[in-house]
Parts: sequence; C-alpha cells; structure tokens
Amino acid sequence: MVERVLILGGAGNLACQLSFDLVSAGYDVVLADVAAAPIASVAQGCGFCRCDICDRDQLRELFRQNRPDIILHFASLLSGKSEQDRQAAWQVNMNGAFAVFESALEFGVPKVVFPSSLAAFGGELPDAIPEDQATWPTGFYGVTKAAIEKMGVYYHAVHGLDFRCLRLPIVISEHAPLGAASAYVSQAFLQLAEQGEFTFRVREQTQPALIYVKDVLRALCMIIEAEPEQLTRRVYNLYSMSPPAVDVASELQRQFPTATIRFDPDEQLVRLIESWPSIIDDPSSRRDWGWYPMYTLEEMAADFSTSMFNRVGNAHSSK
Repeated sequence: MVERVLILGGAGNLACQLSFDLVSAGYDVVLADVAAAPIASVAQGCGFCRCDICDRDQLRELFRQNRPDIILHFASLLSGKSEQDRQAAWQVNMNGAFAVFESALEFGVPKVVFPSSLAAFGGELPDAIPEDQATWPTGFYGVTKAAIEKMGVYYHAVHGLDFRCLRLPIVISEHAPLGAASAYVSQAFLQLAEQGEFTFRVREQTQPALIYVKDVLRALCMIIEAEPEQLTRRVYNLYSMSPPAVDVASELQRQFPTATIRFDPDEQLVRLIESWPSIIDDPSSRRDWGWYPMYTLEEMAADFSTSMFNRVGNAHSSK
C-alpha cells in the first residue's frame, strides 16, 4: 500500500525540493500551505491544497479529505519575522503545531516529522552541543522551536504519536526564505551569481553550524523511513560543518573570482546568529539511522554555484 505524505508548509523551500525525493521513493505526496502556490517546482503528481493551519476547521477538513499516513510539519513563521511580530509567530508556530498534533490524533495519523533548528539553543553554550543540552533560546523563533520539540515528545509519551524531530543547522539552499536571518549564506550565492557582489552582515569569525540542502533532504528521508525500533530518542541533532564566514567568503571568491565580497556586520544580526551553536554532537543520528554528511564546504560551494549559474542563465534566456 502506498503511503500518503502530507507536507504542511508545502509551498516552501524544503517542501518543494523534498517532494522529488519522496515521489521517487514511492510516496503519494500532498503539499498544503496558506500560500497560493509553491515557490518552486514540485515533483510531478503531487497534489497542492490551500490551508491555513491556524484555522482549525480548515485543518480538520484537510486531514479528512487526504487521510495522510505521515505528516511533515514545515509550516512556520521564520526567525526575522518571528522577532518582528511575536503575536503572529505564536499563532502560527505554537497554536499551529498544537492544532497539527491534535488533528493527527483525531484522524489517526501515526507519524509526525518536525524540522527544528539550532535556534532552539541559546545562552552560555559549550564548544560542542551535546544531544541533551538544555534549550534556552534567545530568539523568539527558537523559543517556539524548543517548545514544539517538547510538545511532540509529550504527544509521543502520553498519546503514542510517532513524533520524529531533526534539529537542523542553517540550511544552504537555492530557495532559502528571505525572512530568515540564517539565509545570509544562501543569499551570498544568489547575489554573487546575479549581481557579482555581496556584503556579509556578520563578522568574519561568525561560524554557526551550516548544512547543504541536499544533505538535509537525505536526512529527512532517512528519519521518515527509519524503523521505530531503531530510534532511541525523539529529537535528533544533525551536524555537517561550521566554517567561519571568512572561509565561506574565500570559497565563494574561488567560485566567483571576479566578484566583490565585503563584510559590514549588523550588530543585531550578529548577536542573534552568534547565540546559535557552531558544533553539534549527533552520535545518535549516526548510530540509530546511519546519518552522515556527504558535502564538505568545498563540495557544497562547487555544486551550489553551478546551480546558481544555471538558474541565472535560464532566467536571462527566458527574457
């Protein structure tokens, strides 16, 4: 029997790209979002529905009509917008997640997968974040991520929901959301390809943990398909790399040799990003379901730069 995956926040960056992997793996995929359409192409055969997860009636109708076997809960107000509008962030992130968990129970959906973030950490952090490091985030987005992690663990322990969560580093991706403070590396690739110049708004030594989107997509597929008996925890750390911004800039300069790259730090942005960890211990991910990163900084930069050149070239040729 083909399993149906319902991706909430399905118009966004990760959802669009993940649709191809899931369809290739044999899943029936439905994307749902408050937005009118996905921001990028999706796999052939995917359904798309309009739904506001903050509207309980709409959400229940979505579940009733689609009867999913697996929920991927990607719907979220991102870091920058969460700081600007805490009330909206609470409504979308917290109340939305609560409604998703309750609907999963009501309609008998056995599995919910949630991408959390290194923003869930904060305060005085050790050089390498252990799996059970206390979460005291300093940004409101991180507050909601940490709370949803704990909410999901509750629904597993008390109601038997198969909740699975990955704490993602900053994701480097072609369609990284503009509203995310963490999108500065992704934006560097795009602006250098389009405009030939970019200004980093972080310090040269700013080095939060990063991960290439292709590694994220592979990790999500792995955690979705892991057998329940393989899992020793509900919330897993994921780690790939944490190069200083100056090293990222140097690698970008290699890929875009004629480009102009500058540093002009924004203090508020620096404070937020440097409150996030650089190194995250992830032994359980590696042991339980075989996670390991495939892309180094150099390999990621070469692959992503090629994608950006192709994107810019296709945009120009279509005009």
